Amino acid sequence: MTAATLLYVASIAFVAIAFTSPARKPNIVVIFADDFGFDVDCFGSPTTRTPNLNRMAAEGMKLTQYYSAHSICSPSRAALLTGRYALRSGIYGNLTKIPPGTGDHRVVHPNCYGGLPSSESTVAELLRQNGYATMMIGKWHLGYSYEKPDQLPTRHGFDVFYGTPYTHCEGPPNYPPVPVFSNETKIGRLGIDINTNDLVYDYNSEAMKFIASQGAAGRPFFLYMALDNTHSQVYYPTNFTGYTRRGPFGDATAALDWNVGMVLDALRALELASNTLVLFTSDNGAWYVPSPLQAGTVGVYQGTYAAQHLGYTDTGKGSTWEGGFRVPAIAWWPGTISPGSMGENATGSLDLLPTLASLANAKLPSDVVVDGQDFSPVLNASKFAAALENYNASKVFYYYRGNKLMAARSGAHKVHFVTHSGFGHEPFVYHDPPLLFNVEIDPQERDLLPHSSIVAAIVAEARQHNATLVPGAPQLDLIDYKAMDCGGLSVAESGCCTKAGGKCTTKIAF
Repeated sequence: MTAATLLYVASIAFVAIAFTSPARKPNIVVIFADDFGFDVDCFGSPTTRTPNLNRMAAEGMKLTQYYSAHSICSPSRAALLTGRYALRSGIYGNLTKIPPGTGDHRVVHPNCYGGLPSSESTVAELLRQNGYATMMIGKWHLGYSYEKPDQLPTRHGFDVFYGTPYTHCEGPPNYPPVPVFSNETKIGRLGIDINTNDLVYDYNSEAMKFIASQGAAGRPFFLYMALDNTHSQVYYPTNFTGYTRRGPFGDATAALDWNVGMVLDALRALELASNTLVLFTSDNGAWYVPSPLQAGTVGVYQGTYAAQHLGYTDTGKGSTWEGGFRVPAIAWWPGTISPGSMGENATGSLDLLPTLASLANAKLPSDVVVDGQDFSPVLNASKFAAALENYNASKVFYYYRGNKLMAARSGAHKVHFVTHSGFGHEPFVYHDPPLLFNVEIDPQERDLLPHSSIVAAIVAEARQHNATLVPGAPQLDLIDYKAMDCGGLSVAESGCCTKAGGKCTTKIAF
């Protein structure tokens, strides 16, 4: 399959060259890893091999203070696509009112019939309205229920979709086997007629075809690759087994890195590289719950204060310590981004919609609040020096856990109003006065600073933010086991429910 894909790219390269116009709007590729953490050579990992991400950083820019918008899957993805905190679009659940046995209400599980509201404007919709071809590959995680396509990416601005509606591991024994879609057509299920490991190659093949076809057509494109093979339980083709000393997670990372390299190579082969921005990052920090064989690391963002004073070390994914939100990010755009450069401003996935809209000369939605900020000046400091000087000057970043505001950062300083581990069951700890850290000097949040006027200023900003924010209806509280997709499955295959008329009716395992 890989050889055929490369042949396909090579065979039409000359067509793409002929149709390329120097005045074209930039192509955009966003590669969104899953639960990734800092297991990258160029971010200091000692045993993970990532030659293509290293090359991407050497030829582009490392964004060294980059934040996921939220510290868990579905809210993070909603915020990336909309440029808005997920609380505004309703991608949260009421954490204090969770019925027993219905999940954690923090992501869109297969038994949830909520999802990203159709009223939300996505970056795919903005770009498509401005002439872009749009495709999503991989994990959606923002809605699919009752075996209807109404909530799939094709209803949110993507011309083409190839992937899964939720995480690859959200199948038996808790849920039916995960379906795989081509656009709005279900083409199979993981573990039944599609081998999960093959998704690495399948996703790459679809990406290569899309890039090559749009290059040949001379049309600007937006490709969103949400690759979930580093989410526990990790997966990768067998030929990557033993590739690194890092164990299964390292081998999954190697497969992810290979996918990145294939994208970069295709863009160069088709002479599209100089007109294409590629951004690599992750949906949230590394997950502490699985074993180290199945999970990434949070790097220096250890949340040390939690271990020393609050009794837990689970400060990665799901938490509002830096380890839950800080993620590696690399931007690559030959001829625009200086090779080997570093963007040290605080940026993040919340900023992608306004940034990409700016690059495409697209108008932002006027009927909603956009929380992100255009960070295109960071990508080309020599061109946008004046704008860069003022970047972040008035920016406050808010750390949410569901609908609860937990912390805020302004400039170098972060305050914690409330703390909790990523996935523990301890009660929330409310801090009065709030905890204060300088997360530029002390990114591991070890040394508590004395209370000062900085705290009062951030508290005032947070109060104003809270007073004006209008939450959307909580989509993740919408639970119905009939919403699960058991279509075409026997009772034995569905693994988790009895059947009546082809629908799941009663949950029998969790």
